[in-house]
Amino acid sequence: MKVERRGRRRQRGQSLVEFAISSIVLLLLMMGLLDLSRAFYFAVNLDGAAREGARHGAWFSTNLRSNNYLDDNDIALAVNQALGGAGVVGTPVPQANCLAPTDTNPDNNKPYLASAYPSSPQAVNIYFCYTYPGGAPQTGTMTSAPTDNSWRLGDINVSLLMNFQLITPFIQSLFGNGINVAYNEHFTIQGKP
Repeated sequence: MKVERRGRRRQRGQSLVEFAISSIVLLLLMMGLLDLSRAFYFAVNLDGAAREGARHGAWFSTNLRSNNYLDDNDIALAVNQALGGAGVVGTPVPQANCLAPTDTNPDNNKPYLASAYPSSPQAVNIYFCYTYPGGAPQTGTMTSAPTDNSWRLGDINVSLLMNFQLITPFIQSLFGNGINVAYNEHFTIQGKP
């Protein structure tokens, strides 16, 4: 009888040790899934906001025969309205030239320089690039919408760059405090001939 009790106690102790060891692994997996799900949530929001900003800027008003929203302020407003549900606000970064990629591709697509990303966590930088009809030249800022149809079949590129902050300490030790995330959308500017 005493031998049975000792065996049960040992078995309980062994089960407790096994649970403690396996719970550490499960906790690490849960923390990784938490950061991964947050990253996915912000990625979907950034992608949608970049698309909404580019679509908004490319829109053509047929009755006024102009692109009413083809300017930095209107596009930034559309982006920030789309980002509202994610709890972040984008900051337009005006520059004379378009945001240049580090691999010299001509389409202003990522990868971008590390200095183009915001330095503070959970911040979003908004970059614009307007390409004249025919492919050249480009400008990185447009302070007011054109009053005519001159940008028809040009291109608008809205880039959103975010410093995504990780929240779990173990994942931070692997990747640092933040991960740079970038999304951009190209739209052809609409218009009537």
